[in-house]
Amino acid sequence: MTAHPPSRRAAEPPSRRAAEPDFPPLPCYPCPHDSACCAFGATVTDAEAEAIIADRGEGFVYQTRWGEWRTRVKGGRCVFLQQNQCVIHGQRYYPHVCRTFPWTDAEHGGPYEFDQTICPEFAGRPELTQIGRDVIHDRRLRETG
Repeated sequence: MTAHPPSRRAAEPPSRRAAEPDFPPLPCYPCPHDSACCAFGATVTDAEAEAIIADRGEGFVYQTRWGEWRTRVKGGRCVFLQQNQCVIHGQRYYPHVCRTFPWTDAEHGGPYEFDQTICPEFAGRPELTQIGRDVIHDRRLRETG
């Protein structure tokens, strides 16, 4: 793997080390929304990028000029999305950001509060946004109390 400047992100977010809270299930497999969340690719950690390159070869991830690793997008979807399913879903390097979206922001471990409508399920079930906030709030209370 080519040497690159260190990422501006933490190498592994704190939430990755903790068990993820239980959230309501979403209909992700198969996704009835044409895998809308995969349209932009995903941010991956340095370790995930290294593992992807080691297992899949060059060309599936790239590093931005800011030092962030991302999965490539081809045809309007992440390169790992094939026939509406993620081909790396069961791999050890399945991106943390994908594993926790749309509930947890992989950057800081708190609730993902940017554009949850990337997942159209949230548009049809607005109660999901509040459920996500409540679960993460409860987790924070357990961690501090």
